[in-house]
Amino acid sequence: MSIRFQLLIVALTTLVLPWAGCQYARELETALRVAQENALLASADTIARALSAEPQRVFRDVDDTPAFNAAQGDIYVFRLRSQPLLDGYRDDWDIPADLRSLPATGSLTARLQAGLTDQYLYLYLEVDEPHFTPEPSNVHPDRDRFDRVDLTLQRPDGALESYFFATSAPGLIGAQSVVKGDDGVGHAVSEPRIQAFWLQRATGYHLEARLPLRLVGSRLWIEAIDGEGGGKSGFAGADPPAGGRLFYATPGLDELLATFIRAGTRATVIDSNALKLGVAGDLHSHDIGEESESGENWYRRFMAVDSSQWPIASNAPDRLEGKSVTTALAGQPYAEWLRSGSQELLLSAAAPIVIGGHPRGAVVLEQAGDQLLDLRDHALARLFNFTLSATALAVIIMFGFATWISLRIGRLRAAADSAVSNDGKIRLNMPEAASKDEIGALARGFERLLARLNEHTQYLRTLGGKLSHELRTPLTIVRSSLDNLESEGVREDQRKYVTRARDGAQRLQSILSALGAAARVEESIKQAERVNFDLRELLVSATGAYRDGFRDVRFELEAPPDACFMRGAPDLIVQMLDKLIENAVDFCPAAGLITVRLGRSFDHYELEVINDGPPIPQAMLGRLFESLFEQRQGHDDKPHFGLGLYIVRLVAEFHAGRAVAANREGGSGAVFKVMLPLI
Repeated sequence: MSIRFQLLIVALTTLVLPWAGCQYARELETALRVAQENALLASADTIARALSAEPQRVFRDVDDTPAFNAAQGDIYVFRLRSQPLLDGYRDDWDIPADLRSLPATGSLTARLQAGLTDQYLYLYLEVDEPHFTPEPSNVHPDRDRFDRVDLTLQRPDGALESYFFATSAPGLIGAQSVVKGDDGVGHAVSEPRIQAFWLQRATGYHLEARLPLRLVGSRLWIEAIDGEGGGKSGFAGADPPAGGRLFYATPGLDELLATFIRAGTRATVIDSNALKLGVAGDLHSHDIGEESESGENWYRRFMAVDSSQWPIASNAPDRLEGKSVTTALAGQPYAEWLRSGSQELLLSAAAPIVIGGHPRGAVVLEQAGDQLLDLRDHALARLFNFTLSATALAVIIMFGFATWISLRIGRLRAAADSAVSNDGKIRLNMPEAASKDEIGALARGFERLLARLNEHTQYLRTLGGKLSHELRTPLTIVRSSLDNLESEGVREDQRKYVTRARDGAQRLQSILSALGAAARVEESIKQAERVNFDLRELLVSATGAYRDGFRDVRFELEAPPDACFMRGAPDLIVQMLDKLIENAVDFCPAAGLITVRLGRSFDHYELEVINDGPPIPQAMLGRLFESLFEQRQGHDDKPHFGLGLYIVRLVAEFHAGRAVAANREGGSGAVFKVMLPLI
């Protein structure tokens, strides 16, 4: 893995800052939850104490709150915000649809809901009766059987009044009562103060009735009757059963509660039955939430609290439920976290309303959990933005720094790769050597290493000349001693040893000559003078001499017809050509062909020596022009030291050219090419 990505990984460890921020936010949220619970409990207790001091503003009956029993016909009356239109529909009641099924006999079923305004009590009844039996005209009600709804009221003075709703045709109708005349016969008498709308449907009918509050006391019974004897549904009768009590939301309590609460809080007062007496406030705050909705909610997915085990908040429109409610009605304040139907968090805190030493109801305050999240997000948004920005900046800076380090190391690596050129020259200067850091120290270490390598290379380059010079005198002594020994005469059995010694001395002389040749060529190259000459004419002359000197092979010259002038050292060019021809002759088979080819390109000449024979091994192609590199295996008895092609390279580089080797197409023979610049 590169240093750049290693440093990038190190930079990514700064992400621990946002992670630590998340952990801090979790702890802060826990503390805020406790603080919110305590604050909401304190508010609920304060409101409960204030309402306990004025119980007449909360409860209709200060002394006692009877137990609510829906099974016996008790009815909860919802508070309506506006007066609905009598049309048989409850869409304009503006309260949740909480129709309660009435007990039934037979196939008849009915559902009821009651509402209240400042002047009227509204009843909405849905009856499932597909076969409508209209009310006949001028028929005695005691004998007639038709679809009707019986209504029994307990008036404010305690008296009971019975009415019924029936019609011969759907529409706006009035209530009727049965009154006995002087003849003792009951007659249907209309009560215009009690009106209703009869809406006939395919599955039955709807009845929406309006009763003035001055006619209504504390009880009411209602019953739907099938005129064909299909059954009854509801509670009614001259001698009513227990129940039928009306439980009202206390008038003016909503406005009173609104003075105690702030935005984002909903307050509900309940009686001992957990029925709602008053509601004020809204759970949705518009102070902080809207701001955080747009850009800060994404933090919440990293700090979400597991609320799957929390209870679901009650959504009954007429009452409240839950542990906080039951605990408060038992006399102890309590707060709990709930989940609403949309999985939003809700905090509920309840405190008891104590009258006469006994809990008569409770105040329940509710706040959306989003307020807590909004407060937390608002407080931590800057911290998160700062830490994330710092992390991003650190990653960018670290990545840029890693890139800069990688580039510096890359330059140093490239310089190290090219420090020793193909011609053996060593470049001593390294990039970044002037830097004061570790990379600069590494570059200076490379320079010291290359300096020692250059000294060793120079020693090796001059070693041949030194050996040639130092061994020439001892070799001369050996040869003269052999001459003197032969002149004095030797026995026949000793002559073979003298012959071997003379052959060894001759081979040693050849070795010294070869070693000295390279040194002399390098020296002559340094002292060579450049002149203008015709390269083509030089090749024609040299090729003719090669034909006379090497008769075992054939020579062929391919050159342009006109003169090919260049500026250089003709002697060195001839010496270079000699080495190429000698190498080609060594590998060319008897009667093989050696082709000397001269071509002219755009800015240089191409001098090629092509010979028949075996191809050059691929692994050796790049090293043939190195000093003291030899790959021959037993071609002849002459010593070879790998200096011939090295001299070719030196001469080519002296003329600002270069030499390359390749195998001839077809897999037989080799091509040695020297590129020389034009004048």
